[in-house]
Amino acid sequence: MAKKLEIWVFGDHRNYLQDRLTLQVLGQARALSGDQGRVTVALLGHQVEEIAKEYIAYGAQRILIVDDSKLTSYRADLFTTIISHLIQEQKPDIFLLGSSEFGKELAPRIAKRLGVGLSADCVSFDWDEQGERLTACSPAFGGNFLARIVWSTHRPYMATVSSGTFSERPYDQAAHGEIVRVEKNLEGVSSKIKMVSSVRQPHQAGKLEDAKIVIAGGRGVKNSEGFNYIRELALLLGGEVGATRPAVDAHWTSHEQLIGQTGKSVKPELFITCGTSGAVQYTAAIRRAGTTVAVNRDPRAPVFKIADFGIVADSLSFLPAFITEIKNHLFREITDLYRIQGTTGRGKKSLSFGQRIKKLREDHKMSVVDLAEKTGQPPEMIEQVEADHLTPPVSFLLQLSEALQIDASTFLTEQEKIQIDGKRQEGFIKRTQNYSYRTLTPGAADKHLRAFMVTIDPKEKHKIVEYKHPGEEFIFVYKGELELTLESKVFHLKQGETIHFNSETKHKLQNISDETCELIVTLYTP
Repeated sequence: MAKKLEIWVFGDHRNYLQDRLTLQVLGQARALSGDQGRVTVALLGHQVEEIAKEYIAYGAQRILIVDDSKLTSYRADLFTTIISHLIQEQKPDIFLLGSSEFGKELAPRIAKRLGVGLSADCVSFDWDEQGERLTACSPAFGGNFLARIVWSTHRPYMATVSSGTFSERPYDQAAHGEIVRVEKNLEGVSSKIKMVSSVRQPHQAGKLEDAKIVIAGGRGVKNSEGFNYIRELALLLGGEVGATRPAVDAHWTSHEQLIGQTGKSVKPELFITCGTSGAVQYTAAIRRAGTTVAVNRDPRAPVFKIADFGIVADSLSFLPAFITEIKNHLFREITDLYRIQGTTGRGKKSLSFGQRIKKLREDHKMSVVDLAEKTGQPPEMIEQVEADHLTPPVSFLLQLSEALQIDASTFLTEQEKIQIDGKRQEGFIKRTQNYSYRTLTPGAADKHLRAFMVTIDPKEKHKIVEYKHPGEEFIFVYKGELELTLESKVFHLKQGETIHFNSETKHKLQNISDETCELIVTLYTP
């Protein structure tokens, strides 16, 4: 390896510190430089001194700063001119850029301006046997092969580096580095781009390359409906969604979720890949994943060679069953915590009921307001539950199960199920024996969902049958006008209007019209 090796890294500081790509490139640059070289970050922007110090803490030994208000926004033509001039003046041996959208736009422009070769989306670097020439590996021919790249003698060697491929260096606050300010007169630099306006678009999804759990889908999920199972599984596990090129090209998901040569590299603790064959460009981008689970109906699929666990099954058959099992397990866990808190006032497990509800909400990327809307509860109540200051009524679990589309009976013990079945049949008999009830679901005495036609004479109150049950009650005014009292609140419902409420809430019904009032009442019990 040549002495006094000079490696430059482009300092892409947009969305810093959320975007870690430059820090990953820095880590690889330091590994390449060894003890004989120096790593420099080319940093263009305005008032970026603090970011320069951060780069030093992450391994940069020198920072070249070009500071100007015209560099506040990234502009490919302006950045190309400035960086090309810096390279021609100082002649570094290697220039590395992150393979971000801007990096992909900037790198070929600079390479063309300098007349040097550029290797794109590199996943590894090394030195030749003499330790003098840099080599790299990059997916080629549609990602079916990993090509070994060797540059010509023209310097600098230029390459873009895929996100998530290399590790950052540990943060060292005591690290020392040189900060060099370079004065550039930008008045004479021509630009064909005029900035009209700039608006930062909020990014709702988490960063795929930083996710601890990633669920990926490929051609084997067959269609957009099948890919929805990938999204649902990721939602349940609190992970991010990934995809192969066929899934993106079919518009089942966006390019932001693409894993592979022209997409992103990932390194989650858990990686579940469904309906993906295991092409080279894909496996190269997931090689740093922790536990990998592969689902494919072809037992000879290449993806099984890198998987820790392999499941030979059709993805569209496996995913719904797997999702159902996860939902049931999740709800059983929540119920166990609920029982502990309900009897002791506090959870005895490492994770309390409130903490589990909060994690469930965050995994589903919901705010407190979102969960409140889904469960029909005020946000203040959700906050108290999550803080373990309040044990909610059992109806809260029913509302949760409805939001998650889980059979509510999951949280009942076998003894509770038997007891409720008995009460359900007893109540069904009492209601249908009463003159005002006519069942619309014959033979449904032991079912979770039952419907009745209820008749109330003009100006009369409804005689409530003495039957209480956990669950929900839905009332639709088929004919006439109804006054419904829930606890102390009074609701007036006209023909065609509906309302639903917790069945255990004390309620009264009265016909306030001069004609017979007919209601369709639907009962849901766990």
